[in-house]
Amino acid sequence: MVHILYNPKSNCGFGTQVMLDDATKCFEQSKCVSLFDIADLKAYFEKLSSDDEVMLVGGDGTLNVALNKLRDVEIKNNLYLYKGGSGNDFLRDVCADKFEDTKFIKINEYIENLPVVTVNGKEYLFINNVGFGIDGRVCTAAEDIRAKGKTKINYTTLAIKLLLTSYKPNGATITVDGKKHSYKNVWLAPIMNGLYYGGGMMPCPNQNRKSDLISTCVIHSTNALQTLIIFPSLFKGEHIKHTKNAVELSGKVIKVEFDKPQDVQIDGETIRGVTEISAVKFAKSRKSATV
Repeated sequence: MVHILYNPKSNCGFGTQVMLDDATKCFEQSKCVSLFDIADLKAYFEKLSSDDEVMLVGGDGTLNVALNKLRDVEIKNNLYLYKGGSGNDFLRDVCADKFEDTKFIKINEYIENLPVVTVNGKEYLFINNVGFGIDGRVCTAAEDIRAKGKTKINYTTLAIKLLLTSYKPNGATITVDGKKHSYKNVWLAPIMNGLYYGGGMMPCPNQNRKSDLISTCVIHSTNALQTLIIFPSLFKGEHIKHTKNAVELSGKVIKVEFDKPQDVQIDGETIRGVTEISAVKFAKSRKSATV
């Protein structure tokens, strides 16, 4: 039996039934269950038979929430992810040039070496990235817009609007494996496990999710117009050619501290008003980590 677990709010709820109809055609025996109807996801997985399989229908946020709820569970069943989000950056990374033609993939091998980030004293696993800076603010701004009833949001347009209007950069200290780096006027400093975020942006073009390292990209010491000029090159990873204003740093432990509170997004899930985060890539275990 294949258990198809879906997030009805994925991709802002567009095309959910079409995706479910298509997902069920991929397997002879399956049943669909909304993640909102499962009170205890750990208990659900622990009751599965050894030959059962699970398909998650959703995007990066859905995968993030599910794996955090399953952090102490040994996943013995085949676990698949169906492309059902708005950005799908995890699949964009692991499927590479086959992304456009891929509907779903088995993901067990990709979830055993996940990093953990500590925010306000609480730990979270993350799949792709933790956005700290304007990228975090974009996600909270999008939340505010959705709360007013609007569902179609262009994140790139929103980022440019915030860049040119209300968002102000601040000083930040980035500590990588114990070595401190200080910067003025930091616009963003995401911590990356995967290659992509934000629907195809590549802030750390040398990052490999299968390595034992995580990376951060710091864009700093520019004004809004300069940052706007650099911004499009994030989609090809060419922004790091601007060596005076962009730097890529990699290590096993990365801490980011801003002078003033910023919004944070963890694979699209948001936390507001945060001054520091600390992330660590740990080896071959989803069950424990030391930050």
